Amino acid sequence: MARLLDATIETIVEVGYYRTTVQAVCVRAGLSAGAMFRQFDSRLALIAASADEVSRRLLDLFGSAVDRLTREADPLLAALEFLREAASSPLTDVWRELMIAARTDAELLDRIREPIARFYDGIYASAEQAGLLDQIPPPAREVTLYSMVHMFSGEAMTRVVYPRPDLEPQRLRLAHQVALDPPEV
Repeated sequence: MARLLDATIETIVEVGYYRTTVQAVCVRAGLSAGAMFRQFDSRLALIAASADEVSRRLLDLFGSAVDRLTREADPLLAALEFLREAASSPLTDVWRELMIAARTDAELLDRIREPIARFYDGIYASAEQAGLLDQIPPPAREVTLYSMVHMFSGEAMTRVVYPRPDLEPQRLRLAHQVALDPPEV
């Protein structure tokens, strides 16, 4: 099963959700379509399992960075830099592919809703537990974290078609300032 999940994730990264076919995944995994269908009843089931795996990997990545981030001179700034870097990772590209496709595919939406919620809830819980959000007023912590995740995700998507490297350092400073002094929520 791991080979199929790895192959699915790699295929989505390389060719996108809509061109990720059972055949392309099986070729990459070195398995037959029959072997895939013994593990998953459909392409959608394979994609959903891959979404769950992407969530798990991203949460593991964040979890493994938390100790290092908390030891930085400015843990909040370090966490924002980490979020920005993670937003540009191939694993996060998979999430964006799936979320965009789910906008018009109700079956996909139903299948990835839980893994996405687990991902967002997990990031928030880890950051809160580690004290990375301590500089943010408690009522604004969740909305601030999610807003930063979305901003950096949008930056990563837009960078492909309209790169603005001149704005990126300013954007990070803006994110840090907003996090330190968010509007009342």
